Amino acid sequence: MKEIDLSRYFTPCPYMEAEAFYIDNTERLGKQVEKYTVEEHFPSVEGADVVIIGLEESRGGSGQGDAASLRCNGAGQVRRELYNLYADPSFGKIVDLGDFKCGKTLEDTFFALSEVIACMKAQNTVSVLVGGTQDLTYAAYRAYARLHRMVNILSIDSRLNLADGIDQEFDPVSTPVTHHAYMARMVVESDNYLFNYANLGYQSYLVDNEAVRLMGRCFFDACRFGKLRENIQQAEPYIREADCVSFDMSAIKRSDSPANPWARPTGFTAEQACQMTRYAGISKGVSVLGFFEYYPALDQAGVSAQLIAEMIWCFIDGMEHRIDDHPLADSGLEFKTFIVQNDETEQDLTFHKCKQTDRWWLELPCNEDQKEQYGRHCYMACSYQDYQTALEKELPPRLEAAVRRLK
Repeated sequence: MKEIDLSRYFTPCPYMEAEAFYIDNTERLGKQVEKYTVEEHFPSVEGADVVIIGLEESRGGSGQGDAASLRCNGAGQVRRELYNLYADPSFGKIVDLGDFKCGKTLEDTFFALSEVIACMKAQNTVSVLVGGTQDLTYAAYRAYARLHRMVNILSIDSRLNLADGIDQEFDPVSTPVTHHAYMARMVVESDNYLFNYANLGYQSYLVDNEAVRLMGRCFFDACRFGKLRENIQQAEPYIREADCVSFDMSAIKRSDSPANPWARPTGFTAEQACQMTRYAGISKGVSVLGFFEYYPALDQAGVSAQLIAEMIWCFIDGMEHRIDDHPLADSGLEFKTFIVQNDETEQDLTFHKCKQTDRWWLELPCNEDQKEQYGRHCYMACSYQDYQTALEKELPPRLEAAVRRLK
């Protein structure tokens, strides 16, 4: 990957110089972060564990009525809350690159942002995106495509973003990408690097049945909010498999996060949202985390900004506990193997449990060519509950789709 001048993509955060920015002189997170401000030069990203990128690109939105004039330009409000939180010095090197410049067109923004994220990915730096509409997930996807790497995209959203707007005349290649229909472009592009798309938290009464059927035909994963509501731990295997996690703030119930015009009385709680971002932090594979659809004009008393700040804190804290426990990783970890006979498959099901992390993996039935082509994708992150399901002579729900993706 060629070197690029990152500074030309960003503008500094002038308000960071205000004396009243920090609550007091104690050790706040913001004092550990290297920031791009008016008085400070553009920071070096060499050796950075995390970079924070502020976004305000909102042209992919489709607001109606009063929502049409709203913008997702709240990175500044989130920074104020985030940088006043306490942090452990072990958080590593965190760099705030400032606010990303919008391109002349939305497609220009996609192109430039994908270049920046790809640069960070190439040096194993995690990108945290704050602000903008959720169609910017497409830019994150293109970053992996630039590097010629197969990618798993996971969205936490009350709606599915694959089939919205699709009809007989719909052409995903030529149709503009929007925040409610950005996945179709990834699926149909000729240089396709999308291995799997997963959605967590969709609510059935907000989703057309055709969208659910299309997810199934594409062998993608979708998990209803109702299934996760009682046990948020079921989200962990999905998140563990992701490379990019895209969080739509409309997935959180309105009382816990009011700054989204599509938020509803039902949805994930603030605590569940923080738990899921911590899962993303612990996962060795997640290299991009985006917080989208935050509309600061609707943020009553800064509640949503505070929540996003806490979610980012949980993510960074989780990163301190990352262990690569994938069975193919050369990490020196020990695994215990469980073989379960099943009459519905041509071969036995092989589960691997990491002794150090207690996390489970299911080895998919692959031939040698598939193992060579797909590598890590020949194992599916799973749970102890999936293992118990197999013991009862039933197939884990996600297994069939996982196997079909390899064909």
